[in-house]
Amino acid sequence: MKPEAPLEARGSFKPIPSSVVDLHVCEHLPRLSRLLHLGTVARTLSHKDTAHAASLYTHLTGWPHRINNQNFPATPDDHPHYGAIVSKLKPPTRQGVPASVIVGGRILPQFKGIGQTGGFLGKVHSPFVLSEQLRRLLARRGELTRLRIDGRQRLLQALQNRARFLDQQRPAANYGTVQGRALTLLNSSGFIPAFDTSTESDRVKDRYGRTPMGGYLLMARRLVEAGVPVIQISDIPVGGEQHWDLHYANIFKRLKGNLLPHLDQSLSALLGDLDERGLLDSTLVICGGEFGRSPWIDHLSNPPQGGRQHWPHCYSMFLAGGGIRRGHIFGRSDELAAYPASKKIGPWDMGATILHLMGIDPAGTFSDRQGDTRRVCRGHVVQEWI
Repeated sequence: MKPEAPLEARGSFKPIPSSVVDLHVCEHLPRLSRLLHLGTVARTLSHKDTAHAASLYTHLTGWPHRINNQNFPATPDDHPHYGAIVSKLKPPTRQGVPASVIVGGRILPQFKGIGQTGGFLGKVHSPFVLSEQLRRLLARRGELTRLRIDGRQRLLQALQNRARFLDQQRPAANYGTVQGRALTLLNSSGFIPAFDTSTESDRVKDRYGRTPMGGYLLMARRLVEAGVPVIQISDIPVGGEQHWDLHYANIFKRLKGNLLPHLDQSLSALLGDLDERGLLDSTLVICGGEFGRSPWIDHLSNPPQGGRQHWPHCYSMFLAGGGIRRGHIFGRSDELAAYPASKKIGPWDMGATILHLMGIDPAGTFSDRQGDTRRVCRGHVVQEWI
């Protein structure tokens, strides 16, 4: 926060001290304020894209979108999601466990989940997406007998054989691989039960919060225990809930009302739970968005309510666990938090650091579907974070 900035920039929220010396945070994040010593606050991420889709793509692939400031749907030629990179280069060793899971559904489904696919690596490496509809279906898994599953698998094999006869070998093989993995997951005794949070005690559920985000982060902890390497939590509004894309929507009332309290409770619960279970040192937790918000408050609505616009030029991320330095503040912004004053980095540098901590060389290469050689990530490892 910038408590010395003018009111039209800083807003009405007050700063409170945190567990890191000289780091103050918003008064509506009291639980998180006591846990920030567990990780690094990076204050100077920066890029130039103001569009949701293209910016999200950049953060989840490690590459800027080929067209700036536009919202485009996902294509087969996109760079792959970090989970797809892990699937390609360092897949999990546990049987029946996917390389990556997206909990809550893909962000921006109207753009075909841009940045959240296998891209040029192929659909076989795309993250496993747990939408609310699929979660309900998995809850009925017990209704599928082993006999019915085997019957469906035999039918699938027959269709694939027919496709090969029609000289459609490659599409059929790819489809078969995807379907085969789906059947393996359906039969997994270690992976599927991770979605069933009903076995958790009321105390644990209350700790995370009885909200969609609380449930998602509790599920994330269970997926960590099941051995899933990459887990993306999509904070997508459910029903009439509020969302984070606050422009002219009485931003301070909505943030104070539920957005910040829900985040404060659920994220602090996840961090504390992982730490208490001895899992945080091997689990990298990242909290942030695809860009920040403008340093000044707009009052252009009628009647004026106040809001902030997209601002990719300077924003913060919080990283903890998984080899990240503890109790660290990285970078410094200017007096309005409008632009980096020191240590400017891009989201691709964060991506390179993520991959490095997972044992993957971000400067390495792999082959796309056509056999062409591609670099894994554009960025460079931020050594000061580790």
